[in-house]
Amino acid sequence: MADGRLALQKSIYSALTSNATLMGKVTGVFDFIPDNQAYPFVQIGEIDFNPFDTHTENGFSGTLQINVWDRPGSRGRAPIHDLNNDIYDTLHLAEPVIAGFSTLSFRFDFSQILVDQDAVTYHGINRFSFILGGT
Repeated sequence: MADGRLALQKSIYSALTSNATLMGKVTGVFDFIPDNQAYPFVQIGEIDFNPFDTHTENGFSGTLQINVWDRPGSRGRAPIHDLNNDIYDTLHLAEPVIAGFSTLSFRFDFSQILVDQDAVTYHGINRFSFILGGT
C-alpha cells in the first residue's frame, strides 16, 4: 500500500508555491537545491512516516521539515523570521488533499534559526506533525 509520501510532498509544494506573499520573497521552493541557487529559497526537507493504524483503517503519522536558506547580510535574522512566519501561515492547520486518504491533521511543532559555520548563511527550520488516516 502506498503511504502517501510523494503525494504529501506534492501537496506541500503546491501550497507553498501558491502563497504569493512567500513566493514574492524567495527564489523558489525545492526538494533538491540546484547548484548556485540564489538566496533566499525554501527546501522541502525530510518527511518521516510511522504507522498509525486503527482496527478499521490504515494510516500514518509523521513529521515534515521545511527549511529556509538565506544570506541576509547585515539584516540578521529578521528575513528568516519573516519567511518562517509565511510558512507557518501557509501550513499550520492546512488541509491538503492527499489521494487515498480521507483525513489529514497538520500541526506546527517548532521553528528555529541557525547560523551556518560560514557565519553568513542562515538556516530556518520549521517542523510540522501530521496524521494521514482512512486508507
